[in-house]
Amino acid sequence: MVARTTDLLDRSALLSTGLEYAQRCLDIVSFEKRSEALLANPSATHVVLFQRDSTLVLQHVDVSTIGVGIGAATLVVKDKDGNVNEEPVQPPVWTPGLRFYRLSQSSSDLYEAYRNLFLGLETLLDTLHPKKPREQERKWLLRALTAVAEAAGLQLLLPKDAGDPAAYIVDTQYDRIRLRLFHAKPSKSGKPLDLPDPEEVTAAYERLIRIWRQIAERCLSVRSGGGGAMTYVGFKMMMDGALSSGLTMYFTEDDSPLQKSDSEISPLGKPLFPFHKTAYLGETAPGRVSLLGLFACQAGKNLPVIHRIGAKAGQSLLLVGGITGGLEISGVDVFESQQTFRLRNLGLPKTLFGEDHP
Repeated sequence: MVARTTDLLDRSALLSTGLEYAQRCLDIVSFEKRSEALLANPSATHVVLFQRDSTLVLQHVDVSTIGVGIGAATLVVKDKDGNVNEEPVQPPVWTPGLRFYRLSQSSSDLYEAYRNLFLGLETLLDTLHPKKPREQERKWLLRALTAVAEAAGLQLLLPKDAGDPAAYIVDTQYDRIRLRLFHAKPSKSGKPLDLPDPEEVTAAYERLIRIWRQIAERCLSVRSGGGGAMTYVGFKMMMDGALSSGLTMYFTEDDSPLQKSDSEISPLGKPLFPFHKTAYLGETAPGRVSLLGLFACQAGKNLPVIHRIGAKAGQSLLLVGGITGGLEISGVDVFESQQTFRLRNLGLPKTLFGEDHP
């Protein structure tokens, strides 16, 4: 789906505005044609055309997921004679917030998933520290999060420079995301398109679900499930070591279907066009590291329709991504491809939503 505007917008505003108009089109189709459709994970794969200073940039964005599974450790307690002390099995605990957690995880839409998860957070906090009559929402959230922060170990889930955990969570989740997604009265806000872009919402969801689970497990005795998890810091260190040098990126017209067994960027041996510059951007969001390939387009030079983009570290193939239907480059100054590696802890809940991620 393509959304266009004649307004000069920066990249983030363009992405969020384009998504909103794509959603509006689907809303109309749903009502008029009784045909429902969802955008398949727009936060991970999209193409944006925008102006950077006086340069017209066509940017392709794609995300590759790296699944990491860490088994949960088992603690065995023995007495002085070596006999195992059997720990009683913890019974399941139901709390109202679990309803919103389930609705969030079963959603196919990122924005709907976030709304339900934040409602679930509010339900957890209200169970622990009920909102007082006439208490302002923001003040109550600060009070409740402050009360649970130490017991839940929230500081461990936030950046080192986050400062006060309650204030950080209210600022990054409530102010920047929740308010902009929940307000359905544009006449009062005056900003009908003041929506966070899908990249922002995805990053916020990933952090919020960790906060949610930690409060539920440590403060409400909800039974933990799943295995261990790699930290964002550990993922960054691992990827920094693997990607900090020797990177190259290429594109090709080879339209071969992507296969997990691919060992070449072009299985058919089609010409590879190297990006003029490839840079390792490092950590671009918690649990994400990115590469950026830049190709300076020359006027009059014919380029193929791009179907595949690949990256190498030395002679080793790092990734190959495909562009459905191909991408034709014309009338722009620069073509960029941002390839992101995203950590997916296999022992944690899903954080990708869309038709490609049931």
